[in-house]
Amino acid sequence: MKILSFDLQAYGPFTGRTLDFTRGDHGLHLVYGPNEAGKSAALRALIAFFYGIHPKTPDNFVHDYDALRIGARLKLSDGTERFFIRRKGSKNTLLDESGHALSEGELARFLDGVSQDVFTRMYGIDSSSLVEGGKKLAAEEKEA
Repeated sequence: MKILSFDLQAYGPFTGRTLDFTRGDHGLHLVYGPNEAGKSAALRALIAFFYGIHPKTPDNFVHDYDALRIGARLKLSDGTERFFIRRKGSKNTLLDESGHALSEGELARFLDGVSQDVFTRMYGIDSSSLVEGGKKLAAEEKEA
């Protein structure tokens, strides 16, 4: 799966912000910016998009809970493309472009069995994860 665009429609500090990942052929995109730019909120939004917005998310500080929306255009290796929207709620939280409810299976096809834990550890690397990983590597070198 490739994320073509990530739409922070109403989440955390963002309103109507789109991250375009269509350029490049290598599949690696680095999101960076100054402190307090919203990088951590964007990462939480990405995880919430794929696995559901936590009932007590702290990311409602600009938008009310019922207004939280995250969208993404995804592409599979067979060329299948689909746009999804995730809203905060307890049921029917996955929507199509027109706002019609979809089954979670529609998005699960794109995730191909990757759990939230695996996704977070493999693809959601933040600065604290990098620091912790560096410490573990350094400790292993000392032991060797």
